[in-house]
Amino acid sequence: MPTEDKPEKTTQERGGEHGGGFGPAMGVEMMKKMMAQMGQAGGPMAMMQKRMEQMGQGKAGGEAAPPMQNMMAMCMEMCAEMLATMQQTTAMATFATPELRGLFSGWLDSLQAQVLAAITEKGEMRPAQLAQALNISEDGALYLLTQMARQGKVDIRVQVPKTP
Repeated sequence: MPTEDKPEKTTQERGGEHGGGFGPAMGVEMMKKMMAQMGQAGGPMAMMQKRMEQMGQGKAGGEAAPPMQNMMAMCMEMCAEMLATMQQTTAMATFATPELRGLFSGWLDSLQAQVLAAITEKGEMRPAQLAQALNISEDGALYLLTQMARQGKVDIRVQVPKTP
């Protein structure tokens, strides 16, 4: 069955892929992290019991607060963290005018062109080498490379590093 060609979604439509707290992607990542913790060591109940035990160990005299109180405190702590993250994202979004988003997108396109030029010149590069060539952080280089790989602009080769 033929498929329709769909235009690639913009970064904003994808929920923000900047990893620094833009849009709903941050909430999704936080939920994934919490779900991963729940999946470890016997599931959600085991995780909650462990957390309740940890919270009780910090009490003077070894006397723990009632389990329900501990669980409520843990839930309130998580809610407060999520709310603070959402407030930070909202505050940052107020400054992200369409003009600034356009400028940022243009800057990323320019960096991607520099990445392609550097790789074309050298043939193959490690992220650290690319970061040095572009005068950006290694994390920035990795971000650009993964975005470009998703778009089919570069191929990424993974191997176990040689020990020095």
